[in-house]
Amino acid sequence: MAAWPGMQIYVLEPEKPEAPHDLILVEKEATKDGTSILMEPGGAEKKIATDKIVARLTPAPAQGTKVDRKTAVAAINALLEAKARAVALERTLQEEVEKWKKILDQLPSEEDPEALAKAEAAFAEAVSKTMTRPYDPATAYTPEELSTQVKTFEDLKKSFPTRTEEIERLAEPWRVEQTEMAAGNKKLEGRWLSPAEWDKEKGARQKAAREAFLAKLEIPEASPVLIGQGILLAAAGAALLAAFLGASFLFHGILEFIRHRAWWKGTAWTLAGAAIIAVLGKATGLVLSVPEAPEAAALGNAESIEEIFWCQGGKKESFPQEFRINAPDLNAWFHKRLRFAPLKVTEIAVLTAEGWVVEAQDGVLRLDRTGRFLGRNFVLRHEMTFNRTERGEDIYRIEATVGRLPLPPALVLRSWNQWIETLAKMTAAIGAAEHLALERIEKGAVIFSGK
Repeated sequence: MAAWPGMQIYVLEPEKPEAPHDLILVEKEATKDGTSILMEPGGAEKKIATDKIVARLTPAPAQGTKVDRKTAVAAINALLEAKARAVALERTLQEEVEKWKKILDQLPSEEDPEALAKAEAAFAEAVSKTMTRPYDPATAYTPEELSTQVKTFEDLKKSFPTRTEEIERLAEPWRVEQTEMAAGNKKLEGRWLSPAEWDKEKGARQKAAREAFLAKLEIPEASPVLIGQGILLAAAGAALLAAFLGASFLFHGILEFIRHRAWWKGTAWTLAGAAIIAVLGKATGLVLSVPEAPEAAALGNAESIEEIFWCQGGKKESFPQEFRINAPDLNAWFHKRLRFAPLKVTEIAVLTAEGWVVEAQDGVLRLDRTGRFLGRNFVLRHEMTFNRTERGEDIYRIEATVGRLPLPPALVLRSWNQWIETLAKMTAAIGAAEHLALERIEKGAVIFSGK
């Protein structure tokens, strides 16, 4: 067992490669079988492998303490050596060097008492000019920066041949960096990885970041009302009125025949009533009929849409000059992300929205919104026809049907604008509204261009 009495500063290797060296004050050290027991002021003990001790340094003594020149020079050299090995502690160790320098300057000597201090000052100044910034393991240096830095160390060795060993220690991390880069390895957070390891690590991190971003992505809720109760009640009232008028006309016509009055009046009343009933029945049949399902009703891959949002919103990349969104993929994304707000208490007799399906043909965009009323499914279909000009796609005509019954223009625009406003809120929420422009509509896809 060996022991080193006296207060000393110990520099210890970090527990993790990317961490800075540890610096502790030790009052006493005892070693046995490759293990050192370090006793700190106050009685605390720390066990550590002896080979983990980078340096044992003597702190500057209190004013008035007698110190010889040999001890001061040895303490300064030990501090400089430790400073070169523990870059993160450079500032703290340099403060101790300056304290020893002041003590050294005051020590009598038959030789020039300022020679060592002047030599050290010249060397420190040369090192500061050679290495303008300390080596940082987390920094990604360019090959040119590494080559220049290593060359300046070679020039420094020529100027200070007696300090070659110390200079080599300063140059070592820069040489390791240069060697790893020449071997084709890549740095990630201070660690050197092979290209395969780097791609695997980078891919895993990007995947985790993508999943976290998409998990936090909130899409505004869409309106739950496809057709409001005001319109439905008005339509129901009109249908009841038409049915009443048709039945009334038929009744008066038949009554004219039974009472043998003017046959032409009976015929007119009967035909008018039959026509009203026929039109009402036809309209009812058209409303209740289900139009042919669009080709894009089969769901595609929602991940392709998610990837667009991740690249633009997560990685902050610009939209490409032109890209296409397939209608089946968009419908799959609607199926995955679309959420409807709850109905209000007053919304009783309404056609509630349940889903969206988009179909794209050349110059035509078709939107089917399914809804439910009184336990029966209905389809509100909008068909937008575009006119292609030099400025892009301009809207030429918008038509809409419930089932197969055409809707009046006012109701067409009202229901279409409701969908456009909801879609605008969705794109604005993910920061894409101001970066997209409709380029053209092709069979099965919508083509956008990035602004």
